[in-house]
Amino acid sequence: MCPPPSQPPQSPLFPPPGTAHPHGRPACVLSVEDDPVIRQSIAGWLSDEGYLVLEAEDGISALRAVREQRPDVVLLDLGIPGISGDAVLERMAQESPEVPVVVVSGRAEIGDAINAFKLGAWDYITKPILNMNMLALTVRNCLERRRLRERLSAMESRYSGLVQGLPVVVFSLDDTLELTFINEACRTVLGWTPEQALLEPGWFMDNVFPEDRERVRGAFSGAFSASTPFSLEFRMINPRGIPLFVQARSTAVASPDLARGMPGRIEGVLIDLSRRVFLERLLVQREKLNTLGALVDEIAHEFRNPVFALAGFARTLHRKFPDAQEAEVVLEEATRLEALINRVQQYLAPVDIVPRPCSLAAVLDFAADLLHAPLQRKGVELRVEAPANLPPVQSDPDLLAQIVVGMAGLAVEHGVPGSEAVLRCRDAGRGQLVEVLLRTESPPAHDTELSLMPFGDQQGPQPLAVSYKLARDLSCLLHVRREPDGLLLMLAVPVDPDDVANLLGEE
Repeated sequence: MCPPPSQPPQSPLFPPPGTAHPHGRPACVLSVEDDPVIRQSIAGWLSDEGYLVLEAEDGISALRAVREQRPDVVLLDLGIPGISGDAVLERMAQESPEVPVVVVSGRAEIGDAINAFKLGAWDYITKPILNMNMLALTVRNCLERRRLRERLSAMESRYSGLVQGLPVVVFSLDDTLELTFINEACRTVLGWTPEQALLEPGWFMDNVFPEDRERVRGAFSGAFSASTPFSLEFRMINPRGIPLFVQARSTAVASPDLARGMPGRIEGVLIDLSRRVFLERLLVQREKLNTLGALVDEIAHEFRNPVFALAGFARTLHRKFPDAQEAEVVLEEATRLEALINRVQQYLAPVDIVPRPCSLAAVLDFAADLLHAPLQRKGVELRVEAPANLPPVQSDPDLLAQIVVGMAGLAVEHGVPGSEAVLRCRDAGRGQLVEVLLRTESPPAHDTELSLMPFGDQQGPQPLAVSYKLARDLSCLLHVRREPDGLLLMLAVPVDPDDVANLLGEE
């Protein structure tokens, strides 16, 4: 660094020009001049102005002084011996671009000045220097520009650090909906790296959920026309193909300016709503089951005794009058009501959970062995895709097997000759996903949500309804989704129960 000042500092209320360095010490100026008379004259005058002055007579010593002493400003003569002044200027611009270099040269041609600016000079003064006040003004201007650049760089660095460290995705789109900026939160929230998002043309719209694309395109395009802030909820797709619920909020919208050739721009944030949506839907699911439980309790309390008495009376009546058709009808209906109450109570009964490390691949193999014969009889091809290197999960393997068998039971129930059932599991970051895909040209036409409830024409609870309830007991989440080529059932098995929303994204 430059040497400390040899004189006591002056009053801070009226600092001389040389104390303009941002760290409080006198600014340091390096004078590179091969003529000792001119060099000493410049050095003496700058010292009188309050600057610390270093001197160099050739290019090698000048570069050494810049590297070791880190001056605040360099006054460079282009006609120095050894390394040419142009080469020294170019090297300084490469190694220390923040250091202002003022060319002090006897070359007065405009071409020399232009070349010097191209090589990195901040200013250009010709010799002989007739007015030393002009040199002092140039040095002060360079110091001020350097301070402004440093402050701007610091502000940009703080702003960039703030934006990159935010837990929400900060983005910018042009009026063609091409991404022009996205912060590091893209990696943690959406699962894509910022480099992937910025380098892939059309990345933003390509990763909007297909069913939401037209709505999103219309909303963003309309925002450019109206130039007003907006908020929009939609789904995006992570690298595993799982939809994520997000909310886009614009912070600035600029319409295209065709007259000036300026493109439109939307700046805003993407907020991950997956956990909120999951909690809302989980609350709805629990409310359904709680309501159902309360209803069953009330039915059991208010109707069990009368129904049982009615059934006993009907049986007695049927024994005395076996040909009486009315008694038979009463007996059938009473028996059906008894079965309904027992069936729903059985569905809502708590289960014993014994968690231990278990392999989902082994669970799928067990389910495939159990379902192979009935699927083969229906002409449904069964395929299992279960990587053997997946780590174990902490859960109850017996209940997981029951859930998967119930999920695959749809293939047994609705499969037709020539259709295909695929059982697969894969890593999903903080847990694993089990998927059952029934590929068929005629997927089940019934409401998929109703298939999760314990009502139907069977004598016992529906297999998928049981799987749904067991999944909730295991802090997993079961989702049924209609696909273009069939039906997809997904079971999210998290490492941490709180992470199930990150695995599935939607119910």
